[in-house]
Formats: sequence, structure tokens, C-alpha cells
Amino acid sequence: MASGVDPSMLLDKVCSKIRNYQNFLLMIHEDPDGDTLAATVAIYLVLRSLEKNVSMVCKDPVPAPFLFLPESAKIKKDILFGDFEVIIIIDCGDLKRTGFSERLKKFSRVRKNLINIDHHPKNDLWKIANINLVDQKVSSASEIVWKLIKELNVPITKEISTAILTGIYTDTGGFKHPNTTPNTLRVYSELLNYGARLKQITKNVSLNKSVASLRLWGVVLSRIHKNQELGIVSSVVTRRDLSQCNTNYYDLSGVVNLMNAIPDSQAAILFFETPEGLIRASLRTEKDNVDVSKIAKLFGGGGHKKAAGFSIAADLWLNNRSWEIVLK
Repeated sequence: MASGVDPSMLLDKVCSKIRNYQNFLLMIHEDPDGDTLAATVAIYLVLRSLEKNVSMVCKDPVPAPFLFLPESAKIKKDILFGDFEVIIIIDCGDLKRTGFSERLKKFSRVRKNLINIDHHPKNDLWKIANINLVDQKVSSASEIVWKLIKELNVPITKEISTAILTGIYTDTGGFKHPNTTPNTLRVYSELLNYGARLKQITKNVSLNKSVASLRLWGVVLSRIHKNQELGIVSSVVTRRDLSQCNTNYYDLSGVVNLMNAIPDSQAAILFFETPEGLIRASLRTEKDNVDVSKIAKLFGGGGHKKAAGFSIAADLWLNNRSWEIVLK
């Protein structure tokens, strides 16, 4: 958990907030992945079982592979913060990724009930959160939420256990990434005993590729470039590519991991144009001696040692299979 703080004390503090307050807002980070969505849905189901008033918010829509999660259709794009007594942010690597930076700062100052549940390294969100329930050693935010749910001693349904397993499954790459620890597998076993539907998860998350998305992956792979000196594999996707393939940004999910499968590469980077005219980069590595979060931080981003990202103001020049990114 957070450095210098007794983990059991942090859990007790969060449980106390949940038991003593009635109105909760659960916040999902921008460009949501399976961990933030699944962990949030799990907490939502638990709070509803405790007869709390609870809402979920996310600036961006839910990607198609995660629409199977129960109550995901109830996630709102915006909401009045003043209606809530407690806000819980789940799996957000920095304050900017919440999409509500200034409003969260004000809420933290006035209500003093902002809870940050996360497994990312220390960041600016820690500074404004009133409670940081953080453990950088676990596979996912969903693992932390699982500890919280058991501490609350509520009935655990198949829906709750499936949501938690979805978060762990996606952040570990189906238990293939190095963040899969012995404890992760113990939690996996527990969740199966509670009725978690692994088949439903794999069907929606891993086996849910449309013809259009596979065409887009083909575009990405056709542009792969390897820097022999640095051992970095990279590729780019333009907004025009998405339009021509009849796809969206969520169809890119997983392709950077495939790029990272080249045995003698050190890391993989996928660059793609955003609707706002920025260039976003997604970085991955499987090497223990490489920390892609340090690269991301150089450009104002962040993340984990083996998975990180950043956004920059830049122009993308593309000519057939050759391309160049020029900072503005």
C-alpha cells in the first residue's frame, strides 16, 4: 500500500467512509480500459447492495468489449459533483486523466472525501486525494478493490466476482504479463469459487475482434519500423486509417502488445492521432531492465514500468509505409 502507511488502516478508513456516507460518485479515467471499468462496476454493485446512492462517470464511452459488464450502460459522461458526499477514483495514473481536474481539486478542498484507489506510481492525484488506497505491487486496481470488498463483508455475487476477474484478466494480459504474481493467481482461484465467469470474459475481451478491427491491425503491422540501435519497434495510426477501416480508437486495444511480441525488441510504441489533433503514444515492454514509464514522463505522461503512455502536440507525416512525427 502507500508508503509509510499501515494498509489495514487505509482499508479501515475507506470502509468507514462507505459505511458512514450515503451518496457516492465513482470516477473512471479517460480512454477507459478493462481494469478501471471492471473495478468501478464491482464497487458500484457492492454499494448498491449496501443501499447507497451511487453513480458512475467517465468522459469517454465504454469500449465495446466491456459492454457485457453489468450496469455499464449507467456510466454517465458528466454529472454534478455537488450531489455527492464521497468521490472514489479508480485506477487513474494522474489527475489530468480524470477529465475533471479542477472540479476534483475543489471537491477535495471543500468535502475532504476524495478517495484514490490505484496501483500506479505516485503522481499528482495523490496530492489532492484525502485517502490514497494504493498498492504498486499488485497486478491491477481490481486486486485492491477485491481486498476492499472482502473487508466490507458483503455477499459476493457472480456479477461482482466476474467484474473483478475482468479487471485482473485485462491488466495481466490474460495472466501472461510479469505483473501476474502468486497472489494474483490466488485471487483468481477465489473469484472462480465465487462463480466468476471466465468464459464470458475471454469471449468478450480476447475473442471479440471484428473484421474491421483486424483490417486496422493489418495497417498497424504494415507500418512497423524497428530501430536496430535502440531495439524499439514502432508504428502509427492516423484518423484517416480509422475512417477508412470503419473503426474507432478502441479497436486498437491489444495491437501494441502484439508488436511487443518480437523476441529481440526492447519495447514497442504505437503512435496514433487523436480527435483533438494530438499524437498519443502507447508504450509496452516485457524486459525487466526497461522502464517505459520513464520515457512517458519525459513527454508529460506516465504509467507503469512495463506499460505507459503520453500525449504530445505534434504533426504526423505519412508517405506510404514511411512516417515521421514532428513536434509542434
